[in-house]
Amino acid sequence: MVRQEAPSDLGGVWTHAHQQAAASNISVLLGDDHAIFAEALKVRLGREADLHPISIAYDAEQVRARVTRDRPRVVVLDIALAGVSGVALAGHVREISPETRVVILSGVEPATAIVAAVRCGVRAWLSKTVRPDDLVRAIRGVARGEAWFAPDVLGQVLTALVHRAPETPGALAALTPRETEVLQCLVNGMTRDQIARGLHLTTNTVRTHIQNLLAKSGVHTTLELTALAFRHGFRSTQR
Repeated sequence: MVRQEAPSDLGGVWTHAHQQAAASNISVLLGDDHAIFAEALKVRLGREADLHPISIAYDAEQVRARVTRDRPRVVVLDIALAGVSGVALAGHVREISPETRVVILSGVEPATAIVAAVRCGVRAWLSKTVRPDDLVRAIRGVARGEAWFAPDVLGQVLTALVHRAPETPGALAALTPRETEVLQCLVNGMTRDQIARGLHLTTNTVRTHIQNLLAKSGVHTTLELTALAFRHGFRSTQR
């Protein structure tokens, strides 16, 4: 992107608009040791006005260095990066930059592997043959704090998480009435936008409630949070 100077007659108006646009950008780091694939993916994602800047790391060391330096909002990792597990690397990314969301691109993997990835902070697990438009939607979704998993594995992953959900004493005992409502909406499979409309809240308020729920429950993703809720007796009220 070419940096432009603000015209003198626009001054603060241009600067405010520029800052708003920058705030809406989703910075993306692609971690893949297949250079041709990574470069092609960068070109495709670069067509989206809100995905910027986009950078590439070709090995685990570069991923860690770029995450440390740039704190990207989303990291898209191959399942194996120059011999290093993408799942293990996702854990390192979370330690370096807790606000960075991780998407894994992989082939067919057992649900146990995906569950392990979720526990390492992975927010989305997609096939490497996924349609580019679907990957774009997933990147935007995880940037908003959502989880993205293929329908054919989501049920298996949620079931595994329910049976293996970590027990945090009193994890759901100190919720406010509104937090309980938000949690029930998550159990019902509602997105943040749907929760906001259903409870007459702003999406930012819903985001804050979910962050509080994650902090109180001791888990890292909404998928784990939903599994924990099932474990504590919550059930979907959707018909």
